[in-house]
Amino acid sequence: MTAVLHALAWPGELSGAPRSMEESILALRRAGVDARSWLAIGRRIAGSPVPDRFTALGIPHAVREADTFLAPAAVADLSRAVRALGRGAVLHTHGERALLWGRAAARLARVRHVHTNHGFVENDDRDSRRVAMARKLLASVDAVIAVHPAAAEGLPGAYVLPNCLDADRFVEGLGPRDRARRRLALTEHDRCFLFCGRLELEKGADLLATIQAALQTRSAAAKLFVAGSGSLAAGVEAMTDVRLLGPRDDAGEVLQAADVLLMPSRREGLPMVALEATAVGTPVVGFQVGGLADSGLATPVPEENVPALVQTALHLVRDATARKDALARAREALVQNHSPAAHAAALSRLYDA
Repeated sequence: MTAVLHALAWPGELSGAPRSMEESILALRRAGVDARSWLAIGRRIAGSPVPDRFTALGIPHAVREADTFLAPAAVADLSRAVRALGRGAVLHTHGERALLWGRAAARLARVRHVHTNHGFVENDDRDSRRVAMARKLLASVDAVIAVHPAAAEGLPGAYVLPNCLDADRFVEGLGPRDRARRRLALTEHDRCFLFCGRLELEKGADLLATIQAALQTRSAAAKLFVAGSGSLAAGVEAMTDVRLLGPRDDAGEVLQAADVLLMPSRREGLPMVALEATAVGTPVVGFQVGGLADSGLATPVPEENVPALVQTALHLVRDATARKDALARAREALVQNHSPAAHAAALSRLYDA
């Protein structure tokens, strides 16, 4: 059976890409595949939780320090790591930096190279140049996986394979919901609306002030919590009546405490946080983009329409039947389309092909 090394560079926090990679590796290992990981950590990134988390989960991993975009030593180390898995091994990269290093490492090791595109980030001209380079590199890998058709746009021949989630494992160890709410100082009368993601334009973080104002206008009990970090963090921190939680490695408990997860994203593939919110029983409301539009995991509203986002979220809080129906649809989608066993089988077929 094919051995595979999943590689990711600069996982500063427990965001979508490392979570997606984690679930894929665990699913493969349960299916009997020798799946391992290789992590490049920047020296300037303090305290990445990913290596310790992988250790706790029993995921074999190697850690390499690397700070520069062009890092020959990291390429050589990655090449040695995948070559050590033996003949027929596959290198599976996540993220554009790992794609660059992996392309060179795969050629050195003479192994097949698979890359998962979680979605491109294009907030400015610099991002656009970086994405253009990544697209050129993707044209030369052996197989490209996209987590959603939106992430496959402009990538001919990309294989669409949604993220998976072991929901039972994700909720394992979570205590009662009221305890999670107490830890955020929420009373039984408070209504917690949560934003959880990178504080960047593509995630709609610049809309949080407008969202907060709309919530306060419509509900005295509404409280906006923001989990994540990014270039817009200082602006969010300066907002009144908004609690900035920063990056979190206890996403399950934070999602469990929320009444609704808000996702005003302008661009998405298939966000892991939507799967995780569904697993803990928190409904998702998001703009009609990527997997938020058609996965069944979220209640979609028109793009850039903050009043519709807030109105729909409040409706799911106030109407028990609507909330129950939204969660039932999301749970059915999670079970039907994001099974770890089916995900592992699809990856194994692709590796063997």
